[in-house]
Parts: sequence; structure tokens; C-alpha cells
Amino acid sequence: MELLKQFYAEEEGMGVVEIVMIIAALMCIALIFKNTITKFATNLMQNVFNQDNADAGKVGETDSVY
Repeated sequence: MELLKQFYAEEEGMGVVEIVMIIAALMCIALIFKNTITKFATNLMQNVFNQDNADAGKVGETDSVY
């Protein structure tokens, strides 16, 4: 019985369990909002790369506010 009480009182593995639970929760959230996250990332990447392509023709031009 004393061995069972010591095993129950031991908390060395609690950090690992907490990390696994956090990772599981994040994975569930990612699966729930998968479509929204994908649309957001796609839109963001399109905006970034379209902006770069539009600015590529403006080499040498400066938009200074001095």
C-alpha cells in the first residue's frame, strides 16, 4: 500500500503529461479551424507575392517622405 501511495504522490512525469495535453488541444483546435487557417494563409501568401510582383517594376523609384 505504501508503494502505491508513493507512486501516486510522485510528480516527475506530470510535466510530460501537461505538454502532451497542450499539444493535443492545439491539434484539435487546428483540425476544427483547418479551413479558416488554410484560407487565411493562402490569402496572406497571395497578398505578399502579388505585392512583391507589383513592386518589382519600380526598381530605382523611391517613395521617400523627406
